[in-house]
Amino acid sequence: MRRPSLLVSVRCADEVASAIEGGAEIIDVKEPSHGSLGMASPETLTACSAAVPEHYLWTLAGGELLDRRRHVDGRGDSDATSPGMAVFLPELKRLPYAVKFGLSQCRDTEWTGIFQDVAASLPVTVRAIPVAYADWQAAGSPAVPAVLDAAILYGWSTVLVDTFDKAESGSLLDLVSIETLQDWVLQASRHGVDVVLAGRLSLQDVSVVSACEPMAVAVRSAVCVGGRNGRVDTRLVQMVASECHDGSVNGQQNSIVEK
Repeated sequence: MRRPSLLVSVRCADEVASAIEGGAEIIDVKEPSHGSLGMASPETLTACSAAVPEHYLWTLAGGELLDRRRHVDGRGDSDATSPGMAVFLPELKRLPYAVKFGLSQCRDTEWTGIFQDVAASLPVTVRAIPVAYADWQAAGSPAVPAVLDAAILYGWSTVLVDTFDKAESGSLLDLVSIETLQDWVLQASRHGVDVVLAGRLSLQDVSVVSACEPMAVAVRSAVCVGGRNGRVDTRLVQMVASECHDGSVNGQQNSIVEK
């Protein structure tokens, strides 16, 4: 069984240390008050990039793809707090491994071309990761299998499966069966595409999701005191890390059925 990495999303440099001390292996930077993939300010990204140790991967949330496209096309950005990444990414102490882009409102667009254009606007060493929403109806996004098929077709290395509506849609496991998650991961891996699983995962959910053998399990609310908009707590990260690395599907089936 492949052991997934634990990705912890942080909103400030102080949380980087808490996440790493607790056992996070990948640091993701976002601003949770700005939505599922809310982009942090340039100042926060600068501070976090300096705080992440050299041997750790770090990524950032780049917002929704269509908002990014508006900036690349020179038509302005709908979010005034998120200036063009081409301006400030090169100024960071260390570039991120990847930038994640949500696909909300992309269901009826030629989104693959838009994604490739936005990806091409990033520094050459930075990967672009599409985010497939499990609650695709609420997001107006392409369904997860369509995003995985696109990744296989175009040779994208990684797809993040997440939830768009953090208030109403429920968790990833409320929306998708374990068997379906396993199938998505297996089919993608056969074509060299890694899958990261996220979406309002609780401590109890993490072992179940990790047993589906994704490349990584991504969390925020499960490791925060005060919920998603709270603060990362080292002890909670330690608990989630233990579940991430030691979980099994069979041992958790009953808890899923009872939800």
